[in-house]
Amino acid sequence: MKYLKKILLFPVVLLLTASSILCTKPGESGKPGFRIRSDFTATLNSDEGWAGAPNENVTVFADQPFRIRFELESPAEPAISRQFRLQYRRNSGVWTDIEAHDFPHPERDISVNFSQFETGMQPAGWTVFKGNSSNMVVTTDNEKDILHIKTDQDPFVGLFTPPWEATELASQFRLTPDNHNGIAFVMGYVDSNNYCLVQLDPTSGTIRVSRVINGRETVLAERNTEIPFGQWLEIEIGTDNREIEVNFQDDMLEMDVRLEADIPLSKLGFQVPSNGAIDFQEFSFAGEAQTPRVSIVTCPAYEHGMSTKNLLKGSAAPYQAGAGISFAEQTPVWSGANAHGEFEWPVVIRRFADGAVTNNEGDTFEFRMVDAVGAAGGIEHNPVLRLSIPPGHVGGTFIENPGRIGPWQASNGDLYFMMEPAETENVFMMIKSTDNGRTWREVDGANRPRTNDLESVDSRLVGDTIHIIHQVTHSVRYHTFRTSDHPTHPDTWAIRDELAGTVDAIAQTASMVVRSDRSIVAFYLGQEKIHYSVRSQAGVWSRVMTLDPDLQPNHAGPQAVLGANDIIHLVYYGTDGTIWYRRFLPDGTLTPRQLLATGAGTSRAEYGAVLPLVFIPNKNEVVIIYRLASGNLWERRIVNDAPPTEAVMVTDRKVVTDAVDSQQAGADAVLDGETIYVMFIEESSRSIFSTNNNGGWQSGQLRVDNILGSWVRGNVYTRKDGVRVYGYVYDAGSDGGSGLNRFKELILNGN
Repeated sequence: MKYLKKILLFPVVLLLTASSILCTKPGESGKPGFRIRSDFTATLNSDEGWAGAPNENVTVFADQPFRIRFELESPAEPAISRQFRLQYRRNSGVWTDIEAHDFPHPERDISVNFSQFETGMQPAGWTVFKGNSSNMVVTTDNEKDILHIKTDQDPFVGLFTPPWEATELASQFRLTPDNHNGIAFVMGYVDSNNYCLVQLDPTSGTIRVSRVINGRETVLAERNTEIPFGQWLEIEIGTDNREIEVNFQDDMLEMDVRLEADIPLSKLGFQVPSNGAIDFQEFSFAGEAQTPRVSIVTCPAYEHGMSTKNLLKGSAAPYQAGAGISFAEQTPVWSGANAHGEFEWPVVIRRFADGAVTNNEGDTFEFRMVDAVGAAGGIEHNPVLRLSIPPGHVGGTFIENPGRIGPWQASNGDLYFMMEPAETENVFMMIKSTDNGRTWREVDGANRPRTNDLESVDSRLVGDTIHIIHQVTHSVRYHTFRTSDHPTHPDTWAIRDELAGTVDAIAQTASMVVRSDRSIVAFYLGQEKIHYSVRSQAGVWSRVMTLDPDLQPNHAGPQAVLGANDIIHLVYYGTDGTIWYRRFLPDGTLTPRQLLATGAGTSRAEYGAVLPLVFIPNKNEVVIIYRLASGNLWERRIVNDAPPTEAVMVTDRKVVTDAVDSQQAGADAVLDGETIYVMFIEESSRSIFSTNNNGGWQSGQLRVDNILGSWVRGNVYTRKDGVRVYGYVYDAGSDGGSGLNRFKELILNGN
């Protein structure tokens, strides 16, 4: 059962009424128009923050939400209730309804509680389909507002209509001691004779799933469990095409029931049998998360349904307040005769979307409002907006546990980086920049690896080929990509989905090296230990071997780097908060392990405490940087076969770890000559800082401010113009969503 993330929804009344065709007749002395607002934080009725003049088509930016304000007119006839929705068409293509999917998280999750209602009130947002509405009131219990339902001889049915199609319902509820008839939850409601039920019968201790068709109920499945009185209980119910999934009391009981027909995605709610009583603390509703090209998003600057004032002044008809829309696909009901109103929509146009489709620089997006039957109108000219991709904007979704993933520079200066297009589209993308990171596009998208979900990826550029190790939950795969300087197959995937090992991972962390003979050694995590396998020159992977199978502690977070004479330096984390080092020799043997540090923390959040390793060839020196539970980064070095140097603090600020379930320190380390550069995300501010060890580790310098940073990865290279840079890609605050990957450079020489 998918976990329902709770986001407070302000109470709104979503009334379903028949809509009539929009009248497109303009006012006699003025015509309704539109205006684009670029200041997403401006209040709904502010006359500031506009991107252009009224009715001006402007440029908007990918992955940057903006707002569109429309004027609409009603005909000179008796007032008729209407609801409207928003449509777009890209590059004069087909008109498409715009759905509500939030940004940067494309979630469709809302939580409804009763704290905003006064005691004795009936909560807005709920429709009573059976029973007396006065039997549903907000009351107080232990200083917390709850919804109380008490029925008489008639049962009670209350349904909530989310602003989009919902597939999941969760509730915290309590059966009163005198309630022996239980409670039923309703989904797939079409009408009073057609719906599905999940019934909880405390007397028999039974949970039943049934379907009512044309008034006749058929029990599909039932299971026995304890259903206590007088205490708060939890249930989650999900629908997936023809299946109903029930999770009661946090996995105490789970049921999967298959129906003979699809379940409608409509109203959800509850049914209280006659002579019963029940309390509700909270409801949560969720729909299928998607990342479309364009979506309606949440606007925190105002509540959904808030009344608009007459700002645009285009129409000469009398003003009847419209509404500000927030994370909903339809306007509240609007009625008026011979009047005009204004509606403001928060919208985002993405760079990459589901299907790995791409919106490009210069694409045009035309918007219009339509009524329930699809009749368009209201303004003479629709807004037609031009899309721009800001310099350095990458978009997409960061790899969950990245090793070295680029940007890799080909010999001709082209840059390559790996990512997913969206949180809801976990395909493997190789993106490329030919202009020093200013713009990026996918290459060879038709031949991507079939293994989706970039849980952990590490790579190495050798000549004209990027070698990639890719761990998912149950296997480890090997891919290669040929860069644009390849003599015969430029910018193409070569090896894809080659099985390097089969393990079940408790958390995905992988690392690899490519030896001088082009053999490959890959290290990756299983349930308790680090495993490894070797790919021969002939392209054959060895059996999966285990590191220290009989020694404690358990392992995580391997990091490997190739040293002199094909010796591999391996550093890893121990689950008791230790950091360990050893060498993997060319003959396949391992040197005894050496303890480097303690105090790295013992939770799964610290699994990736070790940063990617750095090797300085002319000193035969490996640099090991790791994060301790105190939050600071530390460094130890090993030169030749000497003992490790004393630990030295690298950062004077605490570094974030496990940002968005990454189980990894939010930092990166690279080498330029003999100087180590570290880019890190500060724990408190989530801003990006840099430091280097030129003259000793320096105080952190702010590089990217005002973001909710989660990941950063980069490389050192020389641009075509001779400037040496540390080019890096970072997540500028998607918090695990998509659309906020960006590229930036730290200049190491020149201007």
